[in-house]
Amino acid sequence: MKFLMCTDGEELAEAAIRFGGRLAKGMNADVSVLHVRRPISSSERVQLTATRKKLSSWDLDIPGVDYLTRAREILDEVGLTQVPLSKEKHSRAFEGGVQGATELYLVGAGGENVRLRLREGDPVEQILEEAQVGGYDLIILGSGGGRGIGSYFVGSTALRVADLAACSVLIAKNIRQDHNFLLCTDGSDLAEKAEIAGAEMARVLGAKVTVLSVAEDESRREEALQSARRAEMILAQMGIEAKLKVRVGPPSQEIIAEAKDHDIVVMGASGSSAVRKFFLGSVPLKVMEYGACPVLIVREKRGKIPLQAG
Repeated sequence: MKFLMCTDGEELAEAAIRFGGRLAKGMNADVSVLHVRRPISSSERVQLTATRKKLSSWDLDIPGVDYLTRAREILDEVGLTQVPLSKEKHSRAFEGGVQGATELYLVGAGGENVRLRLREGDPVEQILEEAQVGGYDLIILGSGGGRGIGSYFVGSTALRVADLAACSVLIAKNIRQDHNFLLCTDGSDLAEKAEIAGAEMARVLGAKVTVLSVAEDESRREEALQSARRAEMILAQMGIEAKLKVRVGPPSQEIIAEAKDHDIVVMGASGSSAVRKFFLGSVPLKVMEYGACPVLIVREKRGKIPLQAG
């Protein structure tokens, strides 16, 4: 597994990194932490160039480096990176032009799979580019832009990344200490992939799991129940006991209502390239935008989606 965690230095982004770090440790995942900074001035670029020439000078006051340094501290706190300082002096490299980013690659005990990466430009474009060239399985996004979580989720970076990413996306907001998972299923093949991915994460975090299936009307209640039971069997095969729930009504409203009693919502997304058609007015989008807890949207890897304006 390869995780891409994005930070803007805000408190909620740090919470997302802390959560992602614990998850990565449990899943033995390869981790990159990315900060996308604004385009820098000529003087700052000269300083950055000087820094690149001094491979160990990660401590210089370069825009964005402080956010990555803090991310590294958080990963240390959760036990993902524990590189002895004496060894790190000889093992870290600050390199430019690594697949379009500037990178600090940590090696040594516990840090073999961790990279700190710095990009410059439009956040959505750079996150998508990073995800594409890095071949990541999951993007984890926290807060953004320093404008508060509410503004972030309205026509935001998170929304567009979730829309256009070539892999699964976890939108992390209001992360709690408990991690009671709500796995949503409609009985489709992609829902099954979401169930398996969510169950793996729940097992790592020691979380309780509820399987939810929503019938749009009473005539489809039995169908929804059968979908939930099928998911229950899959989880049982993975050694996870789950509670079943069936709701009747508009799916997005019912999921959001049920999510109030849970800490993470897991859903499948369309593998179609017609993402706009899928997301506009879609259930995953509404849950992600209006729900109060983190949402993991699981999708099969796909090719690069053209960045759209807006």
